[in-house]
Amino acid sequence: MLRLDWFHCEDCGSPGVSIPQALTDASIVSCANCGYRIGTWAEYRRHVDLALRAEQARKTSRVIVADPIGCGAAGV
Repeated sequence: MLRLDWFHCEDCGSPGVSIPQALTDASIVSCANCGYRIGTWAEYRRHVDLALRAEQARKTSRVIVADPIGCGAAGV
């Protein structure tokens, strides 16, 4: 999985991810640098939503997200 302090690989610290072309909730997301298995696409999306919510909680102004991966965090 990813470290809780945003999007860094637990194994090598890289922020890059490799996402398969054909996506299902069960598709595997891995580190783009070392290939470490980060989790499933569904798990990765949940992690992104949690990270966005945590970032919003630290801010006094609204965090604007243009990337559709963050759509689950509707209040962000």
